[in-house]
Amino acid sequence: MTEALRPLRPLQVSTDPLHSQSPQPKSGPISAPISAPDPLKKRAICSQCRIRKVRCDGRPNICQNCDRLGFECSFQESPGKSPGQYVVKLPERRRRMQACVPCHSKKTRCLGELPSCSSCVRRNRVCTYPRTKRHGSTARGQDLVETTGDDDKPARRAGDASPGQDIGVVGPAEGPALDHDTTLGLMEDYFQHLYPLPSFAFLHKPTVLQRCRDQTMNETLKLALCAITALQLQRTSLCHDLWVQQAEHSILQQIGRASIFHLQALLLVIRYRIESGEFPTAFMLAALAARTALALRLNYERPELSHVAQEARRRLFWALYLLDDFFCVGLREFELCPEETIHLQLPCDEEHFEAGRHVNTGLLQPRAELSENTINIGLRGVFLRLTSVRRAVMRFNRRVGLGDELSSTISGRIQRFEEELRSLRATLRPLDQYSVSNLISCRWQAQFLMLHMSWHQCHCDLYRLGLDGYSEAAPSPVLVAIHLRDRVAMQFKCLEHAESIIRIVSDFSSYGDGECLLERDAAVCAFESARLVMFGSRIPGAASNLDLAINKAKLSLNLITRFFPYSASTQPLRKDLERLIASYSVRLALQTQEAFSEPDPPSARPSTKVSQYASSRQRLSVQSLLLQSDFVDDSNEIANATQGSETQTIASSIQANPQASHVSGSSSELPTVVASKTQGWATLGQANEGNSQVSPPGLSLDAGQEDAGLIFNPWMGFTGTEDMYGVSSRSQGLDDEF
Repeated sequence: MTEALRPLRPLQVSTDPLHSQSPQPKSGPISAPISAPDPLKKRAICSQCRIRKVRCDGRPNICQNCDRLGFECSFQESPGKSPGQYVVKLPERRRRMQACVPCHSKKTRCLGELPSCSSCVRRNRVCTYPRTKRHGSTARGQDLVETTGDDDKPARRAGDASPGQDIGVVGPAEGPALDHDTTLGLMEDYFQHLYPLPSFAFLHKPTVLQRCRDQTMNETLKLALCAITALQLQRTSLCHDLWVQQAEHSILQQIGRASIFHLQALLLVIRYRIESGEFPTAFMLAALAARTALALRLNYERPELSHVAQEARRRLFWALYLLDDFFCVGLREFELCPEETIHLQLPCDEEHFEAGRHVNTGLLQPRAELSENTINIGLRGVFLRLTSVRRAVMRFNRRVGLGDELSSTISGRIQRFEEELRSLRATLRPLDQYSVSNLISCRWQAQFLMLHMSWHQCHCDLYRLGLDGYSEAAPSPVLVAIHLRDRVAMQFKCLEHAESIIRIVSDFSSYGDGECLLERDAAVCAFESARLVMFGSRIPGAASNLDLAINKAKLSLNLITRFFPYSASTQPLRKDLERLIASYSVRLALQTQEAFSEPDPPSARPSTKVSQYASSRQRLSVQSLLLQSDFVDDSNEIANATQGSETQTIASSIQANPQASHVSGSSSELPTVVASKTQGWATLGQANEGNSQVSPPGLSLDAGQEDAGLIFNPWMGFTGTEDMYGVSSRSQGLDDEF
């Protein structure tokens, strides 16, 4: 029987002379293979090069890569130790495979060097790298270098995490990243510090905390909530910028699927962008939030839902309603939630919301409601009604400034506003009326403080129309039409309410909770009251002379500095108030020497990168977040070169002389409008010559200027010298109110 054939191997020729001289064995049908290097045999690879996935030259004792980088090579085995007994030690990581958190959030190139990338070193930033959920936290690059080789088990690279995977972003001092304990702690901080504020009271505390403990909470809402809490409480070691970026990205990815959880998260993302100074992003996201709310019909009641769900829907929409005040007030074209489209009742008291009880609180505009129902409105409901009245006052002021309000109706409108404010205050319960004892005992001190400050500020906005010489006063022809007795009464009422605001600020600084947070409107009220008190110190009979007025203004400055140290939206208020106090201090030092002129107006002006006609119409304030967004109208790029050059020529001529012309669809109509308003005010002045008494000493100031160079108001808008409507020398470019 023939023997089965075996596959042949290629002949291997030995290059060793000793092997070539030794006799070859001839046992078996196929001789043993010759000892020669096999060209198909794989080269040995050390453990370090295998883990790092780089080419290894297989050099005995130590490979070239480990020799160059100073690693311990697996080829360096002891003579008495078998290869299986060698313990693999992970090589030190010299470069990250993922961008650091600061570079990732700023969308800049990161080379991933350790311990700190070159970009962070160049910008003097703390460089932190994210880790996957397996590691649970991030640390500075130095910490990563120290801990890379401590784990004997092979670890997955940080860059291997999938895009949808949660990336923890906690700094070296805070322990785990956005894990269960960190999330639960931040949510408890949210309800302790942020929930008392009007704009953050749309989450139901028992439900949210229970879902957080059960780990069933919406992921996008969780990221946004933790991000805004870490930012407001200045948890700098927490990488909240990455969290909010992930939440925003998740919302935009599902922009076509409206969800109430995503709307809650979106409002928190908008507030984050505002507080961090990203005003253009916040302005655009606010429009998306308004569309989402209308798509979900949140402006209508849903009685078939549970009481908690109904109240949560209402509070979410009212928080969106309050968002308008961050960008502008009194401008219909920018309103997210017009009041005529809101068909919701006001939010109930906190005790009823937490317990899930239904309470009838009435609508935004008071109607013939039963007295037993009005007592259940609570602080939040009264604050919303006050916000509505305050916006109506600002629209009224704008009409007066544009000359659209007849002088015969001004006094009547002011009296109606006064009556509305008195009745609104009468709806407050005895414990909600202002007193130091009620302030101390109030559970919601921030809401209590802001309500009463805003109530007095509403009177200041109303009465400053008669404050002759003030930048937001009525134009000179309108002031002439108001009887001197009424004008002086308005001036003293305005100063009286400004003094009341500063008294509330002083009480809160002495007896209030220094750990609570405040909304931006509290800083606006403190700023405006300081302006008015220092400006009114020149009026004979004022409650405060200039020296005392400066000291009171410093109380307002201390409130802004203490409670808004890092808020990007409030920094301009602080800087302008500091400059204002310094200017009045100089005046105090020079007042016994000689009279001096008003300081120069502020350098900030409406943006020249958008329509100048729109700027004159809107008159946005220096503090307006919309103005600070600095949007650029690039409409000239949609035309060809010839048309573009013509547009640039027209724009440059307007910027050179903004009072001479304005860009509009029909420029021939503007002179007619201007002429009609000028003639109307001229006729008004002639008709009231008998009532144009000379103002008492100290009241006849230049209406085109304002004290210490501050001729703006965060609520009404910027009124620079080129926008002083009603003055005959500045009557160009007037426009009807929209």
